[in-house]
Amino acid sequence: MKSKGIYLGLSLFIALFLSLSLSVAAEQKLTHIAKKGDTLWSICEQYYGDPCLWPELWEMNKFITNPHWLKPGDVIKLLKYGEKKPKPKKPKEKILKQKKQPVKKPMGIDVSSLANTKALGFLIQDTIEPWGRIFDIKGEKILISKNDTVYVKMYKKGIKPGDKFTIYTVSNPIKHPLTGEKFGYIHSFKGILEIKKAKLNYHIAIIDESFRTISKNDLLIPFHPVSSCIVTIPTLRTLTAHIVASKDALDLLGQYSVVYIDSGYDMGIRRGNLFEAIEERESIPDEEKKERAALPPTILGKILILETTEDTSTAVVFWAAKNFTNGAKIRPLTRHKQPGEMANLPACPVE
Repeated sequence: MKSKGIYLGLSLFIALFLSLSLSVAAEQKLTHIAKKGDTLWSICEQYYGDPCLWPELWEMNKFITNPHWLKPGDVIKLLKYGEKKPKPKKPKEKILKQKKQPVKKPMGIDVSSLANTKALGFLIQDTIEPWGRIFDIKGEKILISKNDTVYVKMYKKGIKPGDKFTIYTVSNPIKHPLTGEKFGYIHSFKGILEIKKAKLNYHIAIIDESFRTISKNDLLIPFHPVSSCIVTIPTLRTLTAHIVASKDALDLLGQYSVVYIDSGYDMGIRRGNLFEAIEERESIPDEEKKERAALPPTILGKILILETTEDTSTAVVFWAAKNFTNGAKIRPLTRHKQPGEMANLPACPVE
């Protein structure tokens, strides 16, 4: 009897130990440490075999500003396996429940009149790996536009009808306007297409939107919607950066110009930050001594940050005193108060 009791006790102890071990293991698998080249798409494919779950994963990790460029070392909270299955609808209860008061969403400003957030493009120091390319077009056409049927070669697996991709091209290397050294590549967005059918070795797609002239051999990356509703927030660091390039390679920048900046998320810049583009001034108060005095800078324009990567940012000039050029220095607005130039922009609920 005594040995039987010892056996039962050991069995219970082992069962409890295994249960706790499995619980700890399960908790450990609920996060993923991002490596270089990871995207939310690839993480979903790795853990769930379904890359199209990335929007749900993005919703859980709100600190991620761009799902296609993760910072190595980021701790990504994963979906529990049960969370990726649709929950069955509960039958309607006969008992009337008290209606919950709707939660008021924070309000932002709608910047769609300043820039098309789907067509911003971006500047990064290295080119990204494309997901596919357009290799032909239906019919006798050279230039491709909205509603045209195109044939695309995809380099990734798991592509299915309904998936949307941004059409883009990559510039030649951009030189920093101040140092003259190679800084990066502009990825220009030309449109959006939607996959309609999968064929042997290729897919058929329809051009959903066209921002610029689309051509054969244009490249594809997953479509990442950028909301035009933005909450302005203060910049938490004192920093100086520069405008190094612009969308559409403009020589002169002014109101509504989309510009690319040589600092990003790692330097503390966030979506919604406000900056001034400035021109520093100095003068000679005493001609005999030839001493130079620094004067308050000239304010050239004001810009709003729309998107960031690790090392760069994309912004729009929402007000300009005069035209200026790449290389202009920018600094955070000294007071966090929504500028009067934004007063006419409509309010919008932030998603």
